[in-house]
Amino acid sequence: MIPGVICVSWAAIFIRASSAPAIAIAAYRMLFAAVLLVPPVILFYRHRFSEFSRFTFLLTVLAGFLLGWHFFFWVNSLKYTTIAASVVLVTTQPVFVAVFSKIILKEKIGTRGSIAILLALTGSIVIAGFDLGLEKKYLLGDLLALAGAVMAGTYLFIGRIVRVSVGTTPYITVVYGVSALTLVSILACGGDLLTVYGLRDYGLFLLLAVIPTLLGHSLYNFALKHVPAHKVGLSIVGEPVLATIWAIIVFGEIPRLTTVVGGLIIIGALILAFSQKGN
Repeated sequence: MIPGVICVSWAAIFIRASSAPAIAIAAYRMLFAAVLLVPPVILFYRHRFSEFSRFTFLLTVLAGFLLGWHFFFWVNSLKYTTIAASVVLVTTQPVFVAVFSKIILKEKIGTRGSIAILLALTGSIVIAGFDLGLEKKYLLGDLLALAGAVMAGTYLFIGRIVRVSVGTTPYITVVYGVSALTLVSILACGGDLLTVYGLRDYGLFLLLAVIPTLLGHSLYNFALKHVPAHKVGLSIVGEPVLATIWAIIVFGEIPRLTTVVGGLIIIGALILAFSQKGN
């Protein structure tokens, strides 16, 4: 999980460095990731797709659709708010996993989990509430990041169900493929499908496909089966910390005090929720 966190933490940096529109970044990221998976899947993993039942396949398609919208919302958020605020808010996704587990699977959240959810919401309000007094674009970015968190939380929740019986490779192949198709369709609807970008942008799209996606997200999906779910959720906490450090080093982007305070509250909430035994 540690290499996974490090890889995913670079996503915001690559996105901010690109001059392409947000939807193009998201679409090409997942398109390149899906295409790069095709050769090894055909050569070595074709037989693994028999692990899908009709139900788990449909769930996986839904997970890919939600992942596509997660990237649509989150990548757009980075065009409006700071890296620190965006990544901290999108990292609240494990809280939504806990809520969905309670509603759908009737899993107990417990007193500690309930307190953690309230703390996470408080941290989000601290960040977004301050941004309300700044330019409107900051609040819009925060809301987009939270929408991305809801999409990602649902995607992770589905992954917890499907990965019990389906291997990592067939799962991520379908998920990344459907995600790419979703984003390319959105790009086409906007009339930007045939737009040509610079070599630097295509290089950043490739880096996004390989490092945070094929390495980072795939390691998260691998961990969903082999590591207790609460540890996978807890590992995500490291992403905003590292992303903020990279943003300071690469762009000189110093997070606002309210982002730090709200971020610490959210991180504390996630640690509280996912460190107790039995979660």
